[in-house]
Amino acid sequence: MDNLINIKEIWQTAVTNLEAEIGPDATALWIKPIKPLYIENDILRLEVPDSIIYKTIKERYEVKIISLLRSLTGKDLKIDYSMSLAQTEPVPQAKASPSVIALPANYYSFNPHYTFESFIVGASNRFAYASAEGVAKTPGQNPFFIYSAPGLGKTHLLHAIAHGILKANPAARILYTASENFVNEYIDAVRGKADGAEQFRSKYRKLDCLLLDDIQFLVDKERSEEEFFYTFNALFESKKQVVITSDRPPRELAMGQRLVSRFLQGVVADIKLPDFETRMAILRQKRDQHSYEIPDDIVTFIAENVKKSIRELEGCLITVGNFCSNMKITPSIDAVKEIIKDHINDPDQDERKIDIETIKNVVAEKYNIEMKDFAAKKRTEAVAFPRQVAMYLACTLTEMTLKDIGEVFGRDHATVNFARNKISQMVQTDPYFNETMNQMLAKIKNVSNSV
Repeated sequence: MDNLINIKEIWQTAVTNLEAEIGPDATALWIKPIKPLYIENDILRLEVPDSIIYKTIKERYEVKIISLLRSLTGKDLKIDYSMSLAQTEPVPQAKASPSVIALPANYYSFNPHYTFESFIVGASNRFAYASAEGVAKTPGQNPFFIYSAPGLGKTHLLHAIAHGILKANPAARILYTASENFVNEYIDAVRGKADGAEQFRSKYRKLDCLLLDDIQFLVDKERSEEEFFYTFNALFESKKQVVITSDRPPRELAMGQRLVSRFLQGVVADIKLPDFETRMAILRQKRDQHSYEIPDDIVTFIAENVKKSIRELEGCLITVGNFCSNMKITPSIDAVKEIIKDHINDPDQDERKIDIETIKNVVAEKYNIEMKDFAAKKRTEAVAFPRQVAMYLACTLTEMTLKDIGEVFGRDHATVNFARNKISQMVQTDPYFNETMNQMLAKIKNVSNSV
């Protein structure tokens, strides 16, 4: 089968057959926005426009699609997804000779939409943005570490840095990769031919800039973490640029201290949840980019109700835009509310911010201890266990870091991390304790909302 010639025909036939099962409306909304890229090594690569369509396909339609493809190709294909790839057509990769380092398909494939110009700057991300611009203008400021919850713009800044460096130096050797891919590539290298590990090291250590996304996936992978440590050192010592992202700050990564201390040598920037004005600016930019005819009251409704992730925010707008275009209707608040109902924030979690003192008060009352006991040096079970419960609830209900929580309780971040893991395990395995926790959670939220 010629993948690059027949893939579109195969996909179109699969879509037509799927439409007979799920109907034309669902097909127009969820399936037709998908673009087939290529089939290689029994993996079908699909490009999806947003996270909402990706999630829907995974949950509702992937099994049906795989079954239809099996009947068309005679193969059990797996599906891999990509969002907004820079290349519009897949390019066949020539087989590398043994003496040549094989580069991944995305070596120079940086998202053309992820630039500094398209990044909406607000109070929540201004420092991270300014630092990223500085790195792009003057590479070698090592390292640059960005952390935030998922979907707030870390990957956008990584690609923007790549574009910025390449603008000044088109010959720069830049690699963007997820740490999970780094691990898999390393495993394949050491399990492969005799010089596989050496080729892997040569590729990574001769870069001008390494952009590593989601480094938390290196946790508990000792050999890969060690390999990254030496890669990092090689690039650092040769004054090459290393940019790392994570879902947590360096000190909260369960990684070797020597690596964490190196992360702390450079600039560390966090990205917080965007405020309403920033969310509105993002939605208006995306509306103009896609030429959607969505009125401001709909944009305002989405901005008011989708707050936890920029990726999800954009996905909601794209879904609303596609739905209204495909169904040929003018959007209304009621229609949009139904379309994005799974993405509207739970009002129980979106009220007033929960204060850690409220958590301590509720826990103290439940376990009959005094407020001063939380920061005392007592280690008796009667005090230590409620303290651990309060630490767990602080981790769950507030946006405080482990270090900040530790300071409130007179402990270090490692103690807080231990408490979080211990109580989390109990919640999952002990139904009676889980019920007790639910009662305390409800009381904490009621107290917070009544203030």
